[in-house]
Order: sequence, then C-alpha cells, then structure tokens
Amino acid sequence: MKNLYIKKFNLRTSDFDCRKKILPSAVLDLFQTVAGEHAIALGCGFDALFAKNLLWVLVRTRFEIIKQPDMYQAVTVKTWPLAPSRIGFQREYLMEDESGNPLIKSSSDWVVIDSAKRKIVAATNVYPQMEHLSDKCFEDRSKKLPDFEAENHVLEICPKFSQIDMNNHVNNTKYANYVLDALNPSEDFEIRFFQIDYRHELCAGDSIKVFVKCEENISLVKGVSPSGETVFVCKIQN
Repeated sequence: MKNLYIKKFNLRTSDFDCRKKILPSAVLDLFQTVAGEHAIALGCGFDALFAKNLLWVLVRTRFEIIKQPDMYQAVTVKTWPLAPSRIGFQREYLMEDESGNPLIKSSSDWVVIDSAKRKIVAATNVYPQMEHLSDKCFEDRSKKLPDFEAENHVLEICPKFSQIDMNNHVNNTKYANYVLDALNPSEDFEIRFFQIDYRHELCAGDSIKVFVKCEENISLVKGVSPSGETVFVCKIQN
C-alpha cells in the first residue's frame, strides 16, 4: 500500500551501546531511513522537494521502548504519515520482531521550509492523492518540551563535517549521541521513553553547551548556543 511503508532490517553491533542496549541514535536512524525511502516512493523525497526550493525539517520525535531489541535481531519497521494540517506533518513508526510483536513505537512531527529563507511554508500538496491511515502510536499528541534552568554545562559541542546532513545542518540522529554523552548513564540506566525537540538548526562550526537536569527517573538535557538560544531539549524516562 502506498500509504504504508514496510522494511526489514538486521540490527548491527553499532546500533547498541557498550551495555547491549539499543542506542537512541540508532532508533532515530532506522526511522529516518524508512521515512526518507517512503517519501521518495510518494514523490516527495529530498530531491523532489529541493527542486521546488523546499526541505523537510524534523521538529520533534518521541519513542517508547516496549521491549528491548537484541543485537543482530531481525526486525520489521513500518511507517505511515497521518493526514497533514496546513503546515504540520505527523509520521508514525513501529518496530516489530519477526512474530509481529511490538518492540518500539514512535511518532514524529515535521514541517516544510523554504531552503533559501529557512522559513516554514504552507505545503498542503506535498503528498500525492491517497487515503491517509489514522492509526496513531500514542493516544495523545506530542507536546513541546518545556525549557529548564541549569547553571553549569557538562559538555561543549562543535559539530564537524561528519555530523552534517544534506540539509547542511547537524542530522537529527546526532543529537541523541550528545544527550547520552552528557548524561554519561550508569550501569542500570535503561531508556523507556525518549523525546527530543529541535528548536534551532545547528551547522558546522557552530557551538553549543549542553546542560543536564535529573530528577528521579526523568532526565532533561538541552543544548544552548553562545547567544543563549536553546537549540534542542530532550526528555528521557528510565
């Protein structure tokens, strides 16, 4: 079906951390891959939009680990877009094992921007004529994460060439590595829920300071530019 995209993967060693837990960046990378391939199949992939001076930009993504995947496990990843609003696009994801049992569910919010002006544009005709699926991975709509006060940064980032994607900014998956590096999680730390909001783009040569706030089973992480702008905010429940 055109409105549903399905792809099988074998999880790799590099998808897991030193404690054999799947990396958030690997989860985001798998979902980014199927989203990109599905967009191409629908005629609204990177090249098709760029020819119109448009770009997809991820605003927010969240996922819940229902069951921790195993290294080298064969998984199926499904993705489908919901019906868009005037400027917003929501895409859902589901990772399953070979028996169809859910492992990870996810939802993401996107916008389309003008590639030159870097401004959000209304793009109601991005998708072809099709019947949109209405199944949602979460009952509630993703909400913007609140900012938080923090005094001392724990990490400073200055992204280089290898972290920049085709949109000429840091790829969304790389931020998840910044988050884990800032948290430096303990042996018993296990992610159940992960959400990250992307507030401002980060380009090669830019720098941010990363701040952390932890309370009970919730960890908050944010990146702040030298001018004081919050570049991203992340929330993890373990």
